[in-house]
Amino acid sequence: MLVSYNWLQDFLDLDEDPKDLAEKITRTGVEIASVVHPQEGLKKLVVGHILECETIEGTHLHKCQVDVGEEEPIQIVCGAPNVAAGEDVIVALHGARIAGNEKIKRGKIRGIQSNGMICGLQEIGFADKVVPEKYANGIWVFSKDSDVKPGQDVYEALGMDDYILDFDITPNRADTLSMEGAAYEVGAIVDQKPKIENPVLKEDGPDWTDELQVSVDKDLAPKFYLRKVTGVKIGESPMWMQKRLWNAGIRPINNVVDVTNYIMLLTGQPMHAYDARSFASGKLEVRKANKGEKLTLLNDKEVDLDPNDIVITDGQKPVMMAGVMGGKNSEVEDDTTDVILESAIFDGTLVRKAALRHANRTEASSRFEKGVNWDNTQKALDMATILLRNDASATVAAGEIKASDEQRKPEVIKTAVSYINKVLGTQLTRAEMEKIFDRLDFNVDGSKDELIVTVPNRRWDISIPADLVEEVGRIYGYDNLKSTQPLLAETHGGYSEKETAIRRIKRIVQDQGLMEAISYSLTSPAKAVAFTKDPKETVQVQWPLNSSRSTMRENLMTGLVDAAAYNMARKEKQLAFYEQGRVYDHDNGQFNEHEHLATLYSGTTFDENWQHENQKIDFYFVKGQLENLFTALGLDNNRIVYKAENINWMHPTRTAGIYIDDQYVGMIGMLAHMVTMAEKSLHGSELYGYELDLDKVISFITKGMHAKEAPKYPAIKRDLSLLLDTDVTDQQVIDEIEKAGGKYLQNIKVIDVYSGSHIEKGKKSIAYTLTFLNEKDTLTDDVVNKAVDKIIADLKENLNVSVR
Repeated sequence: MLVSYNWLQDFLDLDEDPKDLAEKITRTGVEIASVVHPQEGLKKLVVGHILECETIEGTHLHKCQVDVGEEEPIQIVCGAPNVAAGEDVIVALHGARIAGNEKIKRGKIRGIQSNGMICGLQEIGFADKVVPEKYANGIWVFSKDSDVKPGQDVYEALGMDDYILDFDITPNRADTLSMEGAAYEVGAIVDQKPKIENPVLKEDGPDWTDELQVSVDKDLAPKFYLRKVTGVKIGESPMWMQKRLWNAGIRPINNVVDVTNYIMLLTGQPMHAYDARSFASGKLEVRKANKGEKLTLLNDKEVDLDPNDIVITDGQKPVMMAGVMGGKNSEVEDDTTDVILESAIFDGTLVRKAALRHANRTEASSRFEKGVNWDNTQKALDMATILLRNDASATVAAGEIKASDEQRKPEVIKTAVSYINKVLGTQLTRAEMEKIFDRLDFNVDGSKDELIVTVPNRRWDISIPADLVEEVGRIYGYDNLKSTQPLLAETHGGYSEKETAIRRIKRIVQDQGLMEAISYSLTSPAKAVAFTKDPKETVQVQWPLNSSRSTMRENLMTGLVDAAAYNMARKEKQLAFYEQGRVYDHDNGQFNEHEHLATLYSGTTFDENWQHENQKIDFYFVKGQLENLFTALGLDNNRIVYKAENINWMHPTRTAGIYIDDQYVGMIGMLAHMVTMAEKSLHGSELYGYELDLDKVISFITKGMHAKEAPKYPAIKRDLSLLLDTDVTDQQVIDEIEKAGGKYLQNIKVIDVYSGSHIEKGKKSIAYTLTFLNEKDTLTDDVVNKAVDKIIADLKENLNVSVR
C-alpha cells in the first residue's frame, strides 16, 4: 500500500521527517519498504503557458513560444501530438534535470533553436501505468482548475512534493490497506487520535428503489448496498483527486471511476460503478456463475466463468465478476448519465480463488481476500455519492437498496494485566496498558487485574488474548523490552541413551569416509515403499505440494538414490553417502516413526591413484564396511546372519536380509537395474548400499566396550580347502566350523573361492584360514589337530563336504 505523507496529514498533525516516521512505523511491526520523494533528483521544472504553436512544415514538430515567467517567452520545439496554443504545460528549462538524471540543454532541432523541453509525465518520472490514457502518448496539459501560473515549480501542482511510504503489509494487517487504517496505525504510534469524518448525505432526487429488483445469495455477499445518481456529467476528476490516485499507483480514468478508486484507498472498501442502462431489465442478481457463461472484463480480457465464481447479473447475463473486476457491458462511458453505485462484502475465499483462476488479481480482490472493515460499507457508499454530486454534477436519487445486511459485532476479549506482563517480561501498570489500548482506539473495561477489551471491526486480525499481547508489545516498543532468560522448568540437558547411540553410529560411518546427505521426508507413493521387505500402510499428506511429494517415506534409500542421480548428472561418479533420519508408517491403527540409517556406494574402493588400485565397489566391500560398523558397536558378528532376500527395487540375486538373533534389522545389496535405468544419469552404474532399522539395532548394543591386552602366547593357523555343493552357503560352513572348532577357535576367514572346469559340475571350492589361540597358555599342535579333525568330520557328515 502506497501511503501519501501529505494525505496522512489530513488525519494527523505530523511534523517529523517522513523517513524518521517510517523508521518508527517499521519498529512497531508494519515494515516500510521504502520512502520515495517523487521530486528528488529533478531540477528546473516549471509551468509554461504556450502563447503560440506553429507546425514546422514537412515534420510532426511544432515551434512553440512559451511563457515561463521570464521577461520574454522562450522558443521550444515540441513533437507531441497534443501540443497547442493556450495550454499550461510542464517545461524543463535549460540546465534542468528530468527522470534518469538526464540533463536538458539548449540546442537546435531541424535547424530551429529550442531552449528547453515540454514534458510528458513519464519524462519526469511517472510510471506508465499511472499516466492518464489521454496523455499517455503526449505531453501533460494542466486542467483549468489547476490554478497554476507560468514560471512556478510544477512539483506541488503534480503532487511530486509529497513523500510516498510503501507499507509492506503482511496478510494479517490488511486493516492498513486504506488511508484511514494507516492513520489509525500511525496515530497510535505518535499518540494522536486521527480525525476521521463521517459523511452526511442529502438526497435531492425522486425515489428509485422500485426500479430494480435485487436478489442476493447472502452466503456469497453478506452485505450488498446500492445507490443511484442521475444527471452525471462524465469528465476528468479534479486535480487534487488525480494527484492522490497516481501517488497511490492508480491511473485516473474519469470522475466516476476515480471516485470509486479514491474511496477504496480512503476507507479500504472496494466499490463499483455501473452504467444504469446495464439493468434495463429491472433486475440484478448476485449468484454463482453457470457453466459455459463468459464475460469480457474491463481490461478487454474474455474469461470463461467457473461455477465457483461470484457474478453480478442483469437477471440473465453476467455484468461483473464480483470482487474482482467489472464487465465491459456495464462500463461507465462518456455518454453515461445515470450510475448505480455498489458497496458490498463478498466471500473473500471465493474472490481470491477467482482472481487466481483467471490470472486477474486487482486492488479490489486483494482487499476482499485479506478482509475489509464491515463498518465502512455504508460510509463508503455515502462518501462516493457525495463526491459524485460535487465533482460530476450528479443528482442523488432518494432511497438505498440493502439486498443483504448482515452485521458483525465487535470482538470482546478477556485478558489480564499479569498475563500480558508475564508474556512480555514487563512490569506495566494497568493504567499504562489502558493508555496503550486508548491509543489504538480500543475500549477497555474490567477492574484490578482483569482487562475486557472491545476491539473495533476495523481490526479483524485481533481475536485472542495473544493478539492483545502483541499490540501492547509493539506500541510500548520492542526496543523497550528487557532481555531476560525464559522461565522454564529446570532440565539437565544432554542426550538420551538412544540419541547417544545414534550419534555414535553416525560418527563411525563418517569415519569410514561417507558423506552425510539430507533428503525430503516426502516422496511419491511408489518410492515410499521401495527398498522395504514388508511395506506397511503409507502416511499420505492431505494437501501435497505435488504428486512426487505426497507420501511420507518408509525408507531412506530413495533419497540417497536421488542424491546419486544428481551428482552423477554432474560427472561425480565416486560416491559414498549416508543418511540418518526417520521413516514413517501407519500400522495397527497408529502412526509410527522409526530411526533408520542408510548408505549408498558407487565407483571404486580407492579413487584415482598412481598405483592403479581401482577395484570396483561390490557387495563384499559394502558388507565389510557394515561388519566393521557392527564390530565398532560391540556387536558379535557371530550373532548376525545374512540371508538371501527378494526385496522390492533391489537386485534379485545380490541382496541379503540382515538378521540379529533371528530378528530382521535391515537389508544390504545392489540396487536393481530397473532403478538405475529409470534415471539417465545412472545408466551403467552399479549402486550398493545397506539400510538398518536403528530402533532394533540399538536394542542389541551392549553398554560399553572393553579393550584387552595383546595375547602373550602365539596363535596357530590352519588352512582348510573344501569341496562342496554349489547350493551350500558360506554361512552354513562357518556355522559348522564354529560348532565343532572348540573354545580355542578365534577367527575364520575365507581366502579363496573357485568354481570351474577343474572340479566336477555342481561343485565349488572354498578355502578357509582358521586361527586358534589359547590366551592363558601355549597352544600345542596336538590340540589344534584334534579340533581340525572334529571340524572335518562334522562338515563331511552334515554338509557332504570333502577336503581337497
